[in-house]
Amino acid sequence: MVINVKDGTGATVRRSIVPCPASGNTLPLGVSGLTDKQTDALIAALAAAGTDDPILAVFGFTIVRSEGITASELSYMATFSNQGINGTGGFIEHLTNNSVTAAQLAAYRSAIVAALANPTTGYTRLYKDSVDTASATTELEKRGEAAALLLNVLVSSATTAGFPQDRVLEAFNAMGSVVVPLMNQAITDGNISQATGQMINSTVGGGIQKLKAEKLIDKYTEALTTLGASGADVTQYQSAATTLAGAMVAAFQTFEQVFTGTESDTEISAADAILNTAMNTAFNAFMTATASSDARLTTMIANIDGALGVSTGLQISNFQFYKSGGSASNWSITMVIPTDWVSSLVSAGGSLAYTRDTSALPSSMTWVGTCSDNAYGDKGSCESNGGTWTAARTDFVGDGTPASYAALLGLQEDVMIREFTRWADQSSAGSDMGQHVTLEKNFATVMEALAGNLGGTGDGATAITAAQKSALVTLLQSPQF
Repeated sequence: MVINVKDGTGATVRRSIVPCPASGNTLPLGVSGLTDKQTDALIAALAAAGTDDPILAVFGFTIVRSEGITASELSYMATFSNQGINGTGGFIEHLTNNSVTAAQLAAYRSAIVAALANPTTGYTRLYKDSVDTASATTELEKRGEAAALLLNVLVSSATTAGFPQDRVLEAFNAMGSVVVPLMNQAITDGNISQATGQMINSTVGGGIQKLKAEKLIDKYTEALTTLGASGADVTQYQSAATTLAGAMVAAFQTFEQVFTGTESDTEISAADAILNTAMNTAFNAFMTATASSDARLTTMIANIDGALGVSTGLQISNFQFYKSGGSASNWSITMVIPTDWVSSLVSAGGSLAYTRDTSALPSSMTWVGTCSDNAYGDKGSCESNGGTWTAARTDFVGDGTPASYAALLGLQEDVMIREFTRWADQSSAGSDMGQHVTLEKNFATVMEALAGNLGGTGDGATAITAAQKSALVTLLQSPQF
């Protein structure tokens, strides 16, 4: 629905495009110079697509963040947005090629409209709040809060439509593989400015980074619950997640303030650097906040001892890792819960079994293997002291680790090996979004395969469930924010 605001002569001075409210409901909305630009872009894009597709509308709202965009630029932006969504290899094609049905797509679009039009939490509500404020700074902060919501609508609506949210995250990469070359060419040809290109890159890139963090936290939360996390463990994790979510919204509120209508690409780049720093600071704070306390590790060790019926002599230092700066950090709660879960299996007469992966070890994992001189535990130290290094997976059973815990540690190491391979492949792919689509899909397939290599019982008779296997693999993955 297009809203036109006219002056006393009947001339249109401002426009806004919004979803139609549900029957019998009212819809809060705000009209400003920015909505005028968004409306121009969306009408052009929807006309090119031949449909009032809400998916296209969300991307239009997302990429048009400044009143300073020219009419010509809006036309080009409308064209490559439409191609990225509806063109060959784009957003929609990726969904349909990955088992999303026509009925699910229809439900998906309906869910997007409902989310945007929610009178309490929707985009139009938040945008109205920004227009209503008397402070220019607060207006931009509110606008940033609204912008932070947009891409999340596309992801969360997948659940309502009955297909995995991961398909949408993958589809972002598919869309990027179409849009990025078109946008770069438009910049080269002078059809859109460097500032406008930087605006799109920063807004979409930051939005997707925020989305990935939110969805990863959702997965971890579900997996923790599946493996029986409760009480203080859940409280600790949820508190850290809530703080992270608030910090990410605040980062977007600050970033939005660069879009005054006269911003340059240099100013946007500087704001983008501040956004990235704020996001990384928030991610690091989350990692610190989810680290287990010494007392919690002591409880975990007691659970291991109780399950095995012996005093293992394990110490807190056995469950720490070293950061790049050299300081020790306790295991995350996402590793403590799986360990406690294995202890609960063993205590009840059950067990965990795992068939090791056989993929090649990345050359960067120089600590996974053995030295001919047992005094050295990594390739560099081994070879510099005359030893012979043999790269190989750790034989946890051979090292004396009880079978169920050896299975857990073996799975953890295999997940890590696959992650290092993934990171190397991501680096090699560079900005090729098409390659990233394939890489992420392959990684998800590999993680499913590792879950399939798990077996065991909860009590000696009842097999562990597919959900428990999947949760275990999820929690052993490193957060890739």
